[in-house]
Amino acid sequence: MKSAHLTTKQMMILVCFISFGTIFFTLPRTLAHASGHSGWLSILLGSLMVIPTFWLITQIGSAMQEMSIIAYCLSLFGPVFGRVYALLFLLPLLFFAAIIIRILAEIIVSLVLPETPLELVIIMLLVLRYYLAQGGMLSIARWGEIIAPVIVVLFVTMFALSMENVDLERIEPLFSASLMEVWKGSLGICSTFSEMIVLLYIYPQIKEKTQVLPALLWSMFIVLCLFEVTFLITMGTYGSAFTQRLIFPVIELVKDIALFEFIEHLESPFLAVWIFVNITKGSLLFYACCVGSRDWFGTIDIGNLMIPISIIIFYLSMIPDNINASIVSFEIAKGVTFWLYAFVLLTILWLAGKRKARRTANEKPA
Repeated sequence: MKSAHLTTKQMMILVCFISFGTIFFTLPRTLAHASGHSGWLSILLGSLMVIPTFWLITQIGSAMQEMSIIAYCLSLFGPVFGRVYALLFLLPLLFFAAIIIRILAEIIVSLVLPETPLELVIIMLLVLRYYLAQGGMLSIARWGEIIAPVIVVLFVTMFALSMENVDLERIEPLFSASLMEVWKGSLGICSTFSEMIVLLYIYPQIKEKTQVLPALLWSMFIVLCLFEVTFLITMGTYGSAFTQRLIFPVIELVKDIALFEFIEHLESPFLAVWIFVNITKGSLLFYACCVGSRDWFGTIDIGNLMIPISIIIFYLSMIPDNINASIVSFEIAKGVTFWLYAFVLLTILWLAGKRKARRTANEKPA
């Protein structure tokens, strides 16, 4: 595996993909269900709530030195309890890697290749992940840099062309939800940003570690703006009630775009770009799974673990029975639990690191 020294720009692109990738097509429906017209407020609140998690990520990352989060758990808690605690980080990562590939495969099968077996599409996506991850983090980061400008152009185009279908009356009232409903919608946003915890698996490969917290905050702001624009345009086009009935509201939004009144059905290029984003995100999660498993098992090279982990991800991805279970149920479960789950685990790890550092300082001879 090639070692990488990720620049701040590369890191920002990757964390934007992590947050924006999977939830993009379903975000308006999820927020409309939870907060109605006040979903924009849930986005803002959820973004603010995740800032302490970002701070914990940078504090733990600085304390880890050249270790990944799994190796750091072992150094703090010992080989037995450390491995048990490390599994609390590693198992959700494996599950996320599997669910994301299942969601992507479901969308490809339902919209592009309806006659293709779902298993075959998942295997093809796993091969793409394997190929990118085999080149190490530098390969994944450079791929992200290549597709980022294309994504920006297509999203700006989509937002600009969608504006003519927006009716401001469908967006109002902006404050229709109760505080509890706004809070409920914010949990999903907060959990989405909490996926940036994956940085702790590749923290040693980040070049400018002092810039991690500002980079995370800027990335959050960029994705926050994209979430807000996506939600408001979708709500302004379809209204709250109809948006809640759409599994992929943004795809329907793109289908209604007409360029020069004769170029229609532009969903294919947008879907292709979204697939590229999720391949990048999936490759990063897959690479992180391999790094974490290497440190958990105490091996040297992650190359020997890539095929076994691919097989595990394949079988995990086949657990959900249908598209509703793999997308809707996953969004609900993750939105309610993952932010608090990640925050508690990181807080315990940070406190344990502080305790060990204080004990080490006290043991030094005067």
